[in-house]
Amino acid sequence: MTTLIRLLQLADSGFPTGGYAFSHGLEGLHAMGLMTNESDVSDFARTHLEETLARQDLPAGYHAHRLAEVNDLPALIDLDRLLSALKPVPAFRNASTRIGRQTLESALPLYPSPFAHAFLEAVRRGESPGHHAVAFAVATFAAGIDAVSAVSAFGSSSLNGYVAAGVRLGIIGQGAAQRIIATLEPVLVDALATAATLDIQDLGGYTPLIDIAGMRQPSLAARMFAS
Repeated sequence: MTTLIRLLQLADSGFPTGGYAFSHGLEGLHAMGLMTNESDVSDFARTHLEETLARQDLPAGYHAHRLAEVNDLPALIDLDRLLSALKPVPAFRNASTRIGRQTLESALPLYPSPFAHAFLEAVRRGESPGHHAVAFAVATFAAGIDAVSAVSAFGSSSLNGYVAAGVRLGIIGQGAAQRIIATLEPVLVDALATAATLDIQDLGGYTPLIDIAGMRQPSLAARMFAS
């Protein structure tokens, strides 16, 4: 029960990570006229689930948690650096590292761990970028949470974040947001299952339209989000 309570705390949208500042490409697509209704936002979230999460962040989370369990900091740093290479859009890469670092800074005073603190120091020194998926895995390891629960919570929290951006942009309402989350539950389950089968060398993902929107978004005349 204790670990469940800790997991709910770390995955809650109120936990101070700054994740609310990022739309993960949705604002850019909205500015391009491609996000106008519930169906569009659902397709956007589905794409992230099937590509960004299933093939990149979720498997990275599984592997990061495993590496924390065996106290392999060099391999964890290599994995973290790989995620930087797999996130070619600066806005998305920076969002991931900003949220990740803040996750570590906020979580580790609550749940101290020598390994987790060693990783945070590597991030502070610039030796490791501190991507969100890796940082969340390390933070949950420090809190005594198992890998499957941690990665599942990361996936659910990410889905909620994609949809919440649509609400903040005024594309959908709260009811539509909850319909999307419920409808995409099987997609999230499949993404978690796929991620559990991938080796580190299999990490990837293909989101060309979202990437284009992410590269255009910083130049918008007026914007609500940092990505």
